Amino acid sequence: MDRSGRPGHQPDRRTGRIPGRRENRVVVSRSESHRLPTSEPREVRRAAIELFGHEKGTVALACLLYLAAAGAGAALPVMLGRVIDGIGDGWSAGRIDLVCAVLFGCIGAQMILVRVGRRVSHRFGDRSAARVRERALGRALRLPLGTIERAGTGDLTTRTTGDVAAVAGLLRYTGPEVVAAIIELIVLIVAAFVIDPLLALGLAAVLPPLALVSRWYLRAARQTFLAERAAMSELADALTASSSGARTVAAHHLQAERGELGHRLARAHYRTLRRIISLQSRFLPSLDLAYLLPVFAVLIGGGLWALSGGVKVGAVVASTMLAYRLAGPLDRIMYSLTEFQSAGAALARVEGIGKVPLEDRPGRPIGTAIELADVRFGYDDHHDVLHALSLRPRVGEHLAVVGPSGAGKSTVARLIAGIEPPRSGTATIGGVGSATIELESLRRNVILVTQEHHVFHASLRDNLALAADRDDDALREALHRVGAAWATDLPDGLDTVVGGDAHRLTPAQAQQLALARVVLADPEIVILDEATAGLDADAVGETEAALSAALSGRTVITIAHQLQVARGADRIAVVDNGRVVETGTHTGLVHRGGVYAGLWEAWNRGRQSN
Repeated sequence: MDRSGRPGHQPDRRTGRIPGRRENRVVVSRSESHRLPTSEPREVRRAAIELFGHEKGTVALACLLYLAAAGAGAALPVMLGRVIDGIGDGWSAGRIDLVCAVLFGCIGAQMILVRVGRRVSHRFGDRSAARVRERALGRALRLPLGTIERAGTGDLTTRTTGDVAAVAGLLRYTGPEVVAAIIELIVLIVAAFVIDPLLALGLAAVLPPLALVSRWYLRAARQTFLAERAAMSELADALTASSSGARTVAAHHLQAERGELGHRLARAHYRTLRRIISLQSRFLPSLDLAYLLPVFAVLIGGGLWALSGGVKVGAVVASTMLAYRLAGPLDRIMYSLTEFQSAGAALARVEGIGKVPLEDRPGRPIGTAIELADVRFGYDDHHDVLHALSLRPRVGEHLAVVGPSGAGKSTVARLIAGIEPPRSGTATIGGVGSATIELESLRRNVILVTQEHHVFHASLRDNLALAADRDDDALREALHRVGAAWATDLPDGLDTVVGGDAHRLTPAQAQQLALARVVLADPEIVILDEATAGLDADAVGETEAALSAALSGRTVITIAHQLQVARGADRIAVVDNGRVVETGTHTGLVHRGGVYAGLWEAWNRGRQSN
């Protein structure tokens, strides 16, 4: 805000962006160059082969079981045809009974083999799906944070949730079913050739046209399904941005623009879904005709041939039954192509996470001294947000960074946290560029806490243990230090499942949970960027004071959007127009009558008017 308390920057009505402001920026859409990459088909095939390679024994066993089940199933029409011909040839009743008993045995064997085969293939699917999830999560955790933000959290979220789920579904269910169907199809055609090669040609004749139609569909559908996944990602990103930036949207009266954006992206997603339906409406009806052709060909052609004495009736009956049974595996194969395309597009997006170049972070700092020296920085190719900014927080002090809206306060936090490197100048911790510090060391020693806090669908204990593996007394003490008295009233205490559809925490409680994690992690440097924004005015002061006491001796940098937070800091740095223009204590800066004094006066007027 400016000194009068009004917002300091007005948004661009065409784009919805707030000039010169990164924090709480409402992103309208992501350019193609900012999206995370997508893998090429050959890379997707390589990834799929790698998954099979990890489970070669399980895959081989499942295929053998499905082969045996298909053989038992194909034996039914073959043996039934023999019985029909045998009756005509004068078989005895005992011989017929024996063959019928074998038929029943084949039915039982097929049921058992299919059931066992499914269990084995589901085991493969579960392990492979877990491997895909673990790899996607591992890659996501190594991504540069700046890359994630430019791509949009919606893009990464849909890849690691919906896309991974689509791949997992294919590996668990559809994939094994299609493998079983392909094996059954091959066995049925081989059995038809065993009965009579000429009659079998009627069955095999359906395969070339189906192959051509499938090839056309797969080529046409790949880009369509990729477009659908990308459109869904854009929509998720816009909804997430509107939700997380709700206060900024309301402050700058962007509700109509954000609503129109949501409708526009929803319409774009709807159009991609219509293209998919259009493809399917041309592809799927051709299958019904294809299934009937072999049956008619064998039944009519074989019947006429049998009447002329060229083939036995039992052979025609057996071949017709085999032709009729082709519809089952063909159905499962052809109708699964849509799911294969969807899962293939999903796997291309999941594997694309691994194509993002990782940052080279060899730095190992000596000590925890922070220094920003003549830093210039701007986002992407836009104008600089920071202009030759210099700041040197003292080790162990609580420094509050304040300033008008859009002055660059949150950008200072990002540079110190090593999320972004400066365009010029230096941002160092322990004499090493913060953006080059080895990730494990950076995460262990520097924690950035923003207003966005995630509550995992797990027990409260597990949510806290993410920060450090401590005993229950230490977990309760951390909650107590940040004023989370509500934790003692939970029905199952630390065992209470929170997040998701379980016990829901309020935004304020989620923030206190995040702050308790900070206490447990016990880092050397803590950066609080609007970390207490969801708390009421009284709770903000109490929580900040409790947190400062808990982190005594640590360097705490507070990006203060609520000025009562700055009042209790050891020192205050005032940022205006991308530069540090004042430093000092609260009392000294108020008496000086500069930028901070104006901000303090405007903030007090705003509180009194409310």
